[in-house]
Amino acid sequence: MVLKLSKDFTKQNELTEEFGDFDKGLGKLLFLSAEAHMRYEDYEAEEGEIKRRPTDEVDYYEVKLYSEAMGEQIEVKMPADTSFDGLDYEDEVKLVHPSAFFWSEKEVSVFNGQRRVNYYDGVKFRAEKIEKAGKGTVSTPNVATKSEDKSEKASEKK
Repeated sequence: MVLKLSKDFTKQNELTEEFGDFDKGLGKLLFLSAEAHMRYEDYEAEEGEIKRRPTDEVDYYEVKLYSEAMGEQIEVKMPADTSFDGLDYEDEVKLVHPSAFFWSEKEVSVFNGQRRVNYYDGVKFRAEKIEKAGKGTVSTPNVATKSEDKSEKASEKK
């Protein structure tokens, strides 16, 4: 991912459009799938034990995309009200207001009396919406056609 960072990086470890070039960093994005993650509720089981179960309400979507610039599949977390109408497998898409959250984790384990530290890190992508990439360019030719029709009608009146 290509980063353009300022000296005042106040958003901690979240990268937004104002600091990062997502178009260049992710390249062409292909839609693979969207999986709904449901909200969970707590309930009391027979023995008085508190357990969790999924509800019918969507909490968020985990969208799988293929990033050509990264050469791998990425996952993007999207809000529950996201619409995937008109998106098919491997359609080229564009993320609206993307952000990336960088995380790191340290795991300490003891094996045969020796202390071992493992470090893990990664990035979690988020976006407000998803759109087909060619959506804006399709309507532009129609506008040109309408303006040509108007100029033809004007020349006919003269």
